[in-house]
Amino acid sequence: MPTLRSATLSPAPAATPSPTAATPSPAAAGTTPSSAAKRRMTARRAADSPDSPHFTSPHKSPLAGTGNFGAPKMLSASPKSSRKRLYGDLVPAERPKWNPRDPAQMQAVKEALHVATTPSCGLVCRDDEQRRVFEFCKACVQQERAGSLYVCGCPGTGKTLSISKVKQSVSRWADEMGMETPDDLSINCTNLGNTSDIFGKVRKKASGKLSPLQQLQRMFSHKESAPRRMLLVVVDEMDYLITRDRAVLHDLFMLTTHQFSRCILIGIANAIDLADRFLPKLESLNCKPLVITFRAYSKDQISNIINHRL
Repeated sequence: MPTLRSATLSPAPAATPSPTAATPSPAAAGTTPSSAAKRRMTARRAADSPDSPHFTSPHKSPLAGTGNFGAPKMLSASPKSSRKRLYGDLVPAERPKWNPRDPAQMQAVKEALHVATTPSCGLVCRDDEQRRVFEFCKACVQQERAGSLYVCGCPGTGKTLSISKVKQSVSRWADEMGMETPDDLSINCTNLGNTSDIFGKVRKKASGKLSPLQQLQRMFSHKESAPRRMLLVVVDEMDYLITRDRAVLHDLFMLTTHQFSRCILIGIANAIDLADRFLPKLESLNCKPLVITFRAYSKDQISNIINHRL
């Protein structure tokens, strides 16, 4: 009668075996399994191997976590979903695409690039010019002395906006230093009915028989009548005075030459060559102003301005 071990390992058919085949020798039963048993054991080992495509063991491979070697392959529904899972946290929010046929976008661009629009990002590419104007005004306020400055450049080069920024910087600096903030006055020459009216705007409280110009001259000539605060006067569109009435222009700059004058005069003009027409005369009158020229923007500066505005 066959033993239980031999019946388990034997691939014999269901028919009753012969006594000779049913009783194996002790050596064969204890050490050497049959060929069918070897095949089953080999298949079982292959299924349990980590390299097998059907590997389902809950234990990790010894090479897992050291790279891509030995790690199970991840199945993805589609390449797009895998990209989204990989780069979803890195890709920034997409901006709306530029469409030149969109009326709303075109209107926004026109408003941002209009010359009358004050850029919210501040004035760019004019840091050096603003610094020079600020240092000039700062020195005049510290030393309590008058001075004149002539700013020239082509239209649209940021002259008026730069001077406006400098006025704010001077007032803020004076407050921080504990000094008296200078009074400021802005005059556009194109709004003058008569060129001599500019002196009436400087001397707002003109009275008596003397003209506003004569009162200013007398006020800056005596210490008792001189104002206590510095006066920052910005005269824009000075080309109007240069071409219409140079005598008024000369008298205006000469206000800064009086002994007790507190006037800081900044003139702004568009044409660069106009300085050569009246500066020699001002130099002969000992009232030649400091000249700061705003050059035309370069290609890189224009690109920088557009990027900041948009």
